[in-house]
Amino acid sequence: MLSNRRCKIVATLGPSTNTEGALRNAILAGMNVARLNFSHGSHEDHLKVLNIIRKLSRELQAPVTILQDLQGPKIRVGKFKKGFIEIKSDEIVIVTIKDVLGDVGYIPSDFKEITKCVHPGHRILLDDGLLELQVLEVKVDEIKAKVIYGGILKDRKGMNLPGIPLPVESMTEKDLKDLDFGLTHGVDYVALSFVRQAKDIRKIKEIIESRKCKTKVCAKIEMLEAIENLEDIVRLSDSVMVARGDLTVEVGHSRLPGLQKRIISLCNRLGRPVITATQMLDSMIENPRPTRAEITDVANAVLDGTDAVMLSAETASGKYPFRCIRTMHEIISEVEQNEEEYYKISIEQEFLSIPAAIGASASLSALKLNAAAIVCLTTTGKTAQVISGFRPKARIIAVTDQMDVLNRLELIWGIQTLSINSYNSVEDVVGQIEQLLVDYGLVKTGDKIILTLGQPVPENAKTNALIVHQVAAEKSLSPILKIPLRCQEIQNTP
Repeated sequence: MLSNRRCKIVATLGPSTNTEGALRNAILAGMNVARLNFSHGSHEDHLKVLNIIRKLSRELQAPVTILQDLQGPKIRVGKFKKGFIEIKSDEIVIVTIKDVLGDVGYIPSDFKEITKCVHPGHRILLDDGLLELQVLEVKVDEIKAKVIYGGILKDRKGMNLPGIPLPVESMTEKDLKDLDFGLTHGVDYVALSFVRQAKDIRKIKEIIESRKCKTKVCAKIEMLEAIENLEDIVRLSDSVMVARGDLTVEVGHSRLPGLQKRIISLCNRLGRPVITATQMLDSMIENPRPTRAEITDVANAVLDGTDAVMLSAETASGKYPFRCIRTMHEIISEVEQNEEEYYKISIEQEFLSIPAAIGASASLSALKLNAAAIVCLTTTGKTAQVISGFRPKARIIAVTDQMDVLNRLELIWGIQTLSINSYNSVEDVVGQIEQLLVDYGLVKTGDKIILTLGQPVPENAKTNALIVHQVAAEKSLSPILKIPLRCQEIQNTP
């Protein structure tokens, strides 16, 4: 069943996955998080997709995290008379900030501050670093540069200035409008692009808090300046994305593997969910099977401790979106089946909050009692996230009657989510949980489960208690029992 997989799958939505039938297939294939890329599409398009996801989520009893990805201050070249130009190595070209159409040897830029940022000797990278220029001379409104690596440059391709601090805000006017849309319609996470300092995170959080929204913030690490301020950014964020595309352009190919491991390790240590993204199954945009290198890349991200792995163009515009999701599911499942590094519990002297101490105790108790599951009765999801950080081998099951909480938890490693009816007592909630777990095939009669909760239960108290319970319920024979999608036998997808 899909619930056996611990590492989560983020799928970017686009033309290949924006209809109701396609979105249903994506969820059936194993998508946990739906990424809405606000670099493309209208608010009307995104709202239609968002509403379909919420509808399908209820029908299938499969919570889905909706991740809104803001475009950020992406620097791009302008448009060309023919839609593209060819630049050749050793050619001299002009980069201009004038509002003109580009032509052979003449490249417009939408970044009006570029002439104030670069100096002779600086590099300008184009189209994700495939093309490279070296600055020779800087004037008021144009830059003379030499082509180091040439090729075809198309309209609106990206432009990077690696290692150069940029005098721009982390959120553009477009981002602020998009954020307002996302908060209005209750997205679960919002990803902030081109984060450079902790104050960028603080600014977006202030906006979210002023709207009294529960939306969480994901910091995309893709700038050299963000690496220099990494720990401050991670501490202030609710989650982190290793955005390997622009990050590689910024730091160079050889540094990427080490930085990926460093970011994941730091996030694990600080208890922040982390997504590993970009080109994970890139060849499957066109082909039905991944390369061996891609299989190994996904596997290594799982072994490093990532909470989720992400598909971009593979599911947004590729030929085999559902096969990509299922392929990723199969790779992860195989790695986890043979993974032995569970229960990362420190018993060193350290002071924890009460929920964190309960989480650590639950993980240790599950290890010592060989418990089948750790069940978190939650109203916010915080304790479940803490327990996830200890990486227990026992199932982590978050239960609540609040659907928005279950949706947000789908991003986090190892957490399976179940909806229950409202409850008024410990006896009531234990009885409900026990029967559901047995009926859904998550535990069996005689298994031990560890339950964390807050008492008094009717007051929705913060987590302050731990109960060890032995399952006594028998499987229900009710013919009308509806099993949640992720507790069913895995279905074939197109």
